[in-house]
Amino acid sequence: MRISNFSLVALLIAPSLSSADSMRCGKWVVNEESSVAEIAQKCGEPQEKEITEQDVLAKNNAGYPVKLGVQVTERWYYKPTPGKLKMLVTVVDGKVKSIARAE
Repeated sequence: MRISNFSLVALLIAPSLSSADSMRCGKWVVNEESSVAEIAQKCGEPQEKEITEQDVLAKNNAGYPVKLGVQVTERWYYKPTPGKLKMLVTVVDGKVKSIARAE
């Protein structure tokens, strides 16, 4: 059986892509499909938490900006054990948007 270069590259990259959107918390694995409550239950409180608010704007019929509301973004940082990479869970308006390695 012959594997093309593209297939080989896809096989090598796939595991690293899947690990970027999930993280292990003890015996549990959470991912971007997990709810905020599930992550908090399985992983506990993050070691560090940042919360920012940004106005959501739109233009009215006259072309002037109008505030529609506020978008709340939370960044939860987890470092499960020494030697493990720090992970970042990004929550926007109460929904998990991403899980990735923190830099």
